[in-house]
Amino acid sequence: MARYSTADFSPDQLAVLAVAESFLAGIAARSKPHMHAHILPRGGAALLRDGQPLLCTLAESVERLPSEADLPQAIAEVISAQPTVLVDRDIAMAWTPFEFLIDGAVHHVGTNIMSFVKQEGKWVISGVADNTHKPE
Repeated sequence: MARYSTADFSPDQLAVLAVAESFLAGIAARSKPHMHAHILPRGGAALLRDGQPLLCTLAESVERLPSEADLPQAIAEVISAQPTVLVDRDIAMAWTPFEFLIDGAVHHVGTNIMSFVKQEGKWVISGVADNTHKPE
């Protein structure tokens, strides 16, 4: 069952969402190189944890991905509800509710707000803000 619809999305909105989905697929693959390929390394991340912002670069946020030695279970982060994607020429944003899964079970949920820029015809993530909490 589809978690959301892209029926009314423009080609640019679809392209932006594809980058977001591919970046998140890097979490399940535990592939930091894959994730790095979708970001501006010096872009910013504001990760709210227990109401407190953790500020770092996008490259540093990718490096927070736990290794299989630290967390041997299967992990994934999936867009869990209808995303909002807005595009204006060479900038875009995606508001994406998510579920973080460990061994297929929901561990925590939240929202990612990703900003994008188009460089040399390719969308890349320029910033992320997110929050997390236990499912209600």
